[in-house]
Amino acid sequence: MRLDLRALRSFVTVASAGSISSAAQSLHIAQPALSVQIKQLEEQLGAALFDRHPRGVALTAVGERLLGHAVEILRRVDVAYDDVRQAVDQPGGRVAIALPQSVAKFVTVPLVQAVVRQWPRIHLQMVEMSSGYIPQQLLHGLVDIGMTFGTEDDARMRFMHVLQEELAFVTTAQQLARHRGGPDGDATHMALHDAARFPMVLPTTTQSLRRVLDAYMAKAGVAPRIVVEVNTIHEILALVAAGIGSTILSFAAVHDMLAARQLLALPVGRPAMSRSIYACRSATLPMSIAATKVHEQLLATIVSLSSSQRWPRSTVIAALPQGDGRVAPSG
Repeated sequence: MRLDLRALRSFVTVASAGSISSAAQSLHIAQPALSVQIKQLEEQLGAALFDRHPRGVALTAVGERLLGHAVEILRRVDVAYDDVRQAVDQPGGRVAIALPQSVAKFVTVPLVQAVVRQWPRIHLQMVEMSSGYIPQQLLHGLVDIGMTFGTEDDARMRFMHVLQEELAFVTTAQQLARHRGGPDGDATHMALHDAARFPMVLPTTTQSLRRVLDAYMAKAGVAPRIVVEVNTIHEILALVAAGIGSTILSFAAVHDMLAARQLLALPVGRPAMSRSIYACRSATLPMSIAATKVHEQLLATIVSLSSSQRWPRSTVIAALPQGDGRVAPSG
């Protein structure tokens, strides 16, 4: 048997007022409707709760007994409601986010600024690690939210495709002149089959980007001239800048060195190349209210960065919140 909270509140109000008509005015409902609620509650309990008399009502012994329980139940409900509302309005606690380095460089500062401003009781932990390790960290509850460059066929994980990054052929002016293959080449794009003329510095085969590159090259029938394989973006860029070889990375990964005119980046054409970025979390472990707020803010931050091109050459894919309750259209 289930007791209706509305009926309990009505019962307590009638008991306090000593009159159904007075209680109806206090509750802003019609007197007949309130009388029906009390009658249904009495039928449900199988006992009269009030003795009716011309000047109002008085609690029966059963009614007195129920009143003590009802007041305590409603008090606990009110406390629970206030506690949850406070947690929603002012969430707190630890929230850990795992990001690959090339994502962290764009997301960390604006995300932390937004969280600190809105929810000062949340303790953020920003963890930078290789994309491939992030799903296991999520499954073991070591982090709450992650971003990866690929998905896994695992029902325990939930992935959201949030962004598509354009990939670029990254080199130096000297290497471009040496290996381009003549003055008639396109100065604005690099066809994938033309990249085969260049010695390449590529990520190791354990990296998600390398798997993306290998898939594009296999489909195009391109066999790269690999000089060295390196598992960190920083070292790849250092080797390219040193003239050891060229590479293919996202525009976002080389943004700083392009701005400093240390490297050149040409969009890859025939075919155009891009990679996917996913927000991910555990599908089995519950997210705290604080983690849910941070997850929503992370998505809103990504929309803002991409739409303003502060995350260069990126396109929002999913319908994501924009931070003010609206939703960004799918890309």
